[in-house]
Amino acid sequence: KYCVVTKSPLSGTILMSLAGGFFGCELRRAGYDVLIIEGKSERPVYLLLDKGEVQIGKAEYLWGMPTDETQRYLKERLGEGVRIACIGPTAERLVPFTSIISDKRAVGRGGAGAVMASKNLKAIVVRGKKEVGVADSKGLHKTVSAIRKKYRESDRIKRFGKYCTPRVLDFVNERGIFPTRNYQSGVFEGANRINAEAHQKLVVRKLTCYKCPVVCSNLAVVREGPYRGAVTEGPEYQTLWSFGGQCGNDCLEAIIAADEICDKFGVDTISAGNIIGFAMECYERGIITREDTGGIDLRFGNHQAMIQMLRNIAVGEGLGDVLAKGVRRAAEIIGKDAERYAMQVKGLEMAGYDPRGAKGMGISFATSPRGGCHERGLVTRETFGSLPPIDRFSLEGKGKVVMEVQDEMTVLDSLGICVFPLHNGGMDIFDVSELFSSATGIKLDGDQVMKAGERIWNVERMFNLREGFGRKDDTLPERFLKEPMPEGPSKGNVVELDQLLADYYSERGWDKEGKPVPGKLEELGLQGLFGRSFAYSKNLMRQGGRK
Repeated sequence: KYCVVTKSPLSGTILMSLAGGFFGCELRRAGYDVLIIEGKSERPVYLLLDKGEVQIGKAEYLWGMPTDETQRYLKERLGEGVRIACIGPTAERLVPFTSIISDKRAVGRGGAGAVMASKNLKAIVVRGKKEVGVADSKGLHKTVSAIRKKYRESDRIKRFGKYCTPRVLDFVNERGIFPTRNYQSGVFEGANRINAEAHQKLVVRKLTCYKCPVVCSNLAVVREGPYRGAVTEGPEYQTLWSFGGQCGNDCLEAIIAADEICDKFGVDTISAGNIIGFAMECYERGIITREDTGGIDLRFGNHQAMIQMLRNIAVGEGLGDVLAKGVRRAAEIIGKDAERYAMQVKGLEMAGYDPRGAKGMGISFATSPRGGCHERGLVTRETFGSLPPIDRFSLEGKGKVVMEVQDEMTVLDSLGICVFPLHNGGMDIFDVSELFSSATGIKLDGDQVMKAGERIWNVERMFNLREGFGRKDDTLPERFLKEPMPEGPSKGNVVELDQLLADYYSERGWDKEGKPVPGKLEELGLQGLFGRSFAYSKNLMRQGGRK
């Protein structure tokens, strides 16, 4: 995988967002571990990294072009063998939840596409032929062979390879934590029409990332009906949720069409579906009217209305232009108590798990550095029933559980390793340490690798503290704190966030305000960050807080 790191235009937090596929490996084969982009071009350009040479090409003619057309044109112009990461026309409008697209893979969350657009950078094109050297090729081969053997012998990996993430939809719905109609419920009655079994009927072939033996991705095509011809890689679980249960929609073909629109325009599917579900609840509660929507009957379950509003968001038309500002800002503009129904943390729209039935996920959402994110702290023992078993309703010990998951996921993200094999028993953190040691020659065991994850997590925390974030921002929408789950297996539950956070902060070695204590920073070798970050933070708060 490759990781894009910047400051989120949506939340103002640190942002790290990843994508699989082939671009990251091609960048490394072109000779680059890290690409730093500073400043802004006077006019639209693309960046070409071709076998050690760097060129900047004019891109005015590409501005306004969808991502699929952009990639097709650049491949025709520059020749085969290139890999391209580009932005779509919605990012060019600086919509703060836009993506960077490579093939059909998205650096999806937090608005990295808008940051790229703000620099007038339409695309990054790479072509590499260099061999990637490692410190211990024999050791690396041995570890890789052992991991591949685990893959071959794992029934879970085989099932995952066939279905990929859509297979978790039924698990989540059966636990009563599948957010439905903007998190008003955790059970979706139409789940069987958008789940993995339904999805497989529209799959035409398998797809994979660079040299991956799991081959988990699927190409889906709509063959009939009003969305005939729509094609997408996926959709994955989060997209099935965001344009499915979140919008009360059980038309799988409409979800595929929505996914395709998001890929072409360069829009994050999680944020877009979350925002449309928010607008649907506001519509049904009378907060926004049919006049506000431009005549669109924006009720839950109306997939035609969902698609039209998505297009309006993508091009900035009518109410879509308001919703394109993100759910937090849109709710502020709409007013009339709409903020109660904006399901976001730190400005980032929440992903597809209801924390009322998975208390660890409540901590995870509240404390994620980039906001309402599931990736960096997905407690699969709660959401999917992974082993060893855990009481998902219990508060006891959840701080430690979440911290360990967050640190582990941080390691994987930092190394560009896919999380799916770990979630499905194909490898563990000790395999990761062996891979790292063989590749770099830096010998680290599993505990040392986890300590590196903890160190990175605390650095990200310090960045956010410097930007004015703190305990007040480690929170959840009121719905999860005060409205008991109305039905299903998680009925009657809320998130007891204060108690959960106290336990989590203690496990982290942070004070009651969520700041790492000096002793923890010294333990992690980060004591030099303490004074600079907090001095900046205090000065910012004196000036009126976060901007």
